[in-house]
Amino acid sequence: MGWRLKAMVQNIIASLPFSNETYYLVQRSLGSLRPGRRDPREWLTAAVQMVNWIRSYGRDVAGKSFLEVGTGRAIDLPLGLWLCGASRVLTVDLNRYLSSTIVKESLKFLHDHRDQVINIFDSIEKDSLFQSRFDRLLNFNGGLADLLRMTQIEYVSPADAAHLSVDSGSFDFHISYTVMEHIPPEVIVAILLEARRLLKPDGLLLHHIDCSDHFSHGDKSISAINFLQFGEAEWNKLAGNQFMYHNRLRAYEYIELFKCAGVKIIREQQAIDENSLQILKNGFKLHERFRGLEPEKLAASSITIMGSFSEDT
Repeated sequence: MGWRLKAMVQNIIASLPFSNETYYLVQRSLGSLRPGRRDPREWLTAAVQMVNWIRSYGRDVAGKSFLEVGTGRAIDLPLGLWLCGASRVLTVDLNRYLSSTIVKESLKFLHDHRDQVINIFDSIEKDSLFQSRFDRLLNFNGGLADLLRMTQIEYVSPADAAHLSVDSGSFDFHISYTVMEHIPPEVIVAILLEARRLLKPDGLLLHHIDCSDHFSHGDKSISAINFLQFGEAEWNKLAGNQFMYHNRLRAYEYIELFKCAGVKIIREQQAIDENSLQILKNGFKLHERFRGLEPEKLAASSITIMGSFSEDT
């Protein structure tokens, strides 16, 4: 489906009563949530990468607690962290998107692709705890509530990640995966300020952000920077709905936001999209908001940021 047609469909659905339920049905019938299409390995891999980043800083996740911002339709990332030894994952979402059907399909995928899934965890030490937890997942046959209880995952939605009814100093790690790009900049700062309260004194933040035009994921006729040609008003008309909102911040702007919230950056890593870089060098027409910036600043398709509020960082 072309991106403009998709944008029109999303805007129509967003205007309907019960829009979230309608959009889910469309995704299940025609979109990325069609039965058998969704692959949980992306989120399991993300969990392992987070663990490796944390360990590279001399920390471990065994027996530690996580707060995840933005649950989405499934709990694959929290499950990956649990397999790696986490003792608690609180995952919160502004919208109640979590689907027991999608979760069940993820577990079936784990069962049907056991060896491939285990290989994802090759970079961590697969001790007896990992094996025990993995076997419990493979043999699990209950409902969503039972699964959450077994894996020590708590799901809270609707929940505002900038104002959570949770005790201060409750978490070791504050994380998200491809979520921050869907949040307005001022709200990101508020979420980070709340993270400062919720984290333990030596707690870490770890966020992976997708800076690309998400329409390009399904429409290969456009680039990852296609949306940089539009002004704010025009872009909001095209994709300002709850299903496709993207703040279009560039990677360097996230670093500035994190610093503005008092985060001390420990490590950051950007992925430069070579196709976008070439298009920019060939004169891609940018909206004035993005003109005058180095192509490398515009062509970053993602950024991972690890930071802390500790003075000892």
